[in-house]
Amino acid sequence: MSGLAHKIRMGPALLLALLALLLPGRSWGGDPSVAPGRMGPNALPTIPNADPVPDDDILVDLQAAAQLSELGLGGDRAFTPYAHLVIPFRGVAAFEADGVPFESWRVSPQTQLRLGARGSSGRTPGDVRFGARFLLCSEGAVRPAIGFRFLTKSTTGKGFIDRRFTNSPAYVLDLIFGKDLVGPGGPGPRIRLLAKAGFTAWEQGANDQDDALDGGATLQLLGAWAGLDLEWRGYFGWEKRDKPQLLGLRGMLTPGVIDFTLTVNRGLSADAPAWEARVGVVLHIPTFWN
Repeated sequence: MSGLAHKIRMGPALLLALLALLLPGRSWGGDPSVAPGRMGPNALPTIPNADPVPDDDILVDLQAAAQLSELGLGGDRAFTPYAHLVIPFRGVAAFEADGVPFESWRVSPQTQLRLGARGSSGRTPGDVRFGARFLLCSEGAVRPAIGFRFLTKSTTGKGFIDRRFTNSPAYVLDLIFGKDLVGPGGPGPRIRLLAKAGFTAWEQGANDQDDALDGGATLQLLGAWAGLDLEWRGYFGWEKRDKPQLLGLRGMLTPGVIDFTLTVNRGLSADAPAWEARVGVVLHIPTFWN
């Protein structure tokens, strides 16, 4: 292993030890209203699963997303544009950032009363997240590839009085796994399994936070021109209304440098949006350093 690769792979362990010292402990006196089940659907969402093995290309994922409390014309509505950038480094690390520039939303009088929101509709600035992934262990004949992922949320999201965004930081620390069940190059599609297990936390007022166990799994079918992902993800906090889970299906057309995606997610708990639909494109930009 080269000196650079060794230093990159040692970085996550040092970062994790540092964060364990710096992050506050379990909260007992915070504001319990700062929870996914008491906020808008984009305030504290579950993070999609990720492959510990970075792609060779820079990926620019652009989406339009809609969250619905029920199918039909009634109920709560939210719409957001979404962007996700991944910059890989020599197959062992990747920087990533994603964000919601704004959220256009509308809630029913019943939801407004339940949340204690000031307004029933509006347009609110959203959050930005950034972090990195590191490949700790390459995939073997039996052993999955193992990686570490760290993400932190900015305080750019506003509209706390309307229960849209928290206007406070949040963190995600995950071990991520990837294993080919059927490798590439065969007569059928490549079949790959991804999983994650870790920790997420968000601030609940001054010097307090809610902690949660984070988990998920994705089964991928990857063909030459198309792909299909079946994903479950969620986290499980220690308080009330802080256990969002969802099940999603994503279809992909992958003809070349631009992928086309369509995703439908179904909430499995009351703390997640009942329905979510996403349509987008993923741009592949070759790098000169990989």
